[in-house]
Amino acid sequence: MTTTVVEQQLEQVYTERIDAVEKLTLRGRRPRDIGHNARIGTHGPRLSDPVVRLRTAGGGWGIGWSTLKEEEAEALIGRTVGELFRMPEGATAIGSRVDLPLWDLVARLLDLPLFRLLGARGSRRVPVYDASIYIDDLELDDAGAQDLFTKEVEDGQSHGYHHFKVKVGRGARWMAPDTGLARDALVVQTVRRAAGEAAHVMIDANMGNTYNSACDMLLACAPANIYWFEEPFPEDRPLNLALKEFIEENGLRTLVADGEFAPPPYFFDLVEEALIDVVQQDFHAYGLTWWRATAARIESFAGRCAPHTWGSYIDRYPHAHFAASIANYELLEAAPAHVPGLIDDGWSLVDGCLVVPETPGCGFDVEPKIFEQALMTGDAWLVSKR
Repeated sequence: MTTTVVEQQLEQVYTERIDAVEKLTLRGRRPRDIGHNARIGTHGPRLSDPVVRLRTAGGGWGIGWSTLKEEEAEALIGRTVGELFRMPEGATAIGSRVDLPLWDLVARLLDLPLFRLLGARGSRRVPVYDASIYIDDLELDDAGAQDLFTKEVEDGQSHGYHHFKVKVGRGARWMAPDTGLARDALVVQTVRRAAGEAAHVMIDANMGNTYNSACDMLLACAPANIYWFEEPFPEDRPLNLALKEFIEENGLRTLVADGEFAPPPYFFDLVEEALIDVVQQDFHAYGLTWWRATAARIESFAGRCAPHTWGSYIDRYPHAHFAASIANYELLEAAPAHVPGLIDDGWSLVDGCLVVPETPGCGFDVEPKIFEQALMTGDAWLVSKR
């Protein structure tokens, strides 16, 4: 489909009116309890996603993650798609609360997979990593920890994952600093052995370091060839500069990833100065409209995109379309889980990569009975044109 044809069809799409909005909470379960990170206690096995569906008077629909409130949905009824969304930018200020459902809606109305609407500059084979290796070993000795994390990697591999991110920072809260660092290094090296030399192994400290302890962490984990170090400490130009110098002086090739938690106003200055390599603001909290603009912004100074998606299952679908649309993408954060009622349309996980389908929109849906059951239990609502 040519650009001119899409532009002509968009003008028709913009005239469609929203005549119903549905919302439910989609619930799932991970294969095991998820433990601690450097700051926060156990996360448990459950996950949930707030899902909004927009329907148009012409029969179109789009679905995606949103925390839209029922009273906010009332204000969308009767609005045209063109009031809520405009290419090439995406969601307008009025439509920002339903950013992801809008992108899905517009792509479906154009009968396009979302990544093609977004430009299709990347690969449809999007590498994913298992982000569920948390601090699960506080009651174990070293041998027990090695057995546990070997099994966790094997579990991830059995679900199709090749790459792994490991929570570190036991010495920030859960163990004495020296003991925690030694256990962090043991776990990371265990994961490396189990994952194999071809795997990317990342570490995530959730801001649980000083500059000095971050350097100690890098040296202790160096034999495992760490791909990136995520959230080593709160962003700070002098410290980030010193960390980059330390990495270079010690012959390490580890990238620095950050941006998920309360980034400072000068965050993108750090990216432009190559003090942060991988940008990780949350995918659904910031939205695809923001991420599309951000990817273009940081590409000019070699910044890479790897949005935070932990806690959501359905984020992987629009996230993978985004990855397939840009040239400066890294890895997609995910983890094994089972979500009853979720329909994925054409997706596959092949050789550690999520393969983006050519089906319209984001390529996922929710079984109607799940919404109907949620309505009966008060776990869903529907706002429609009266």
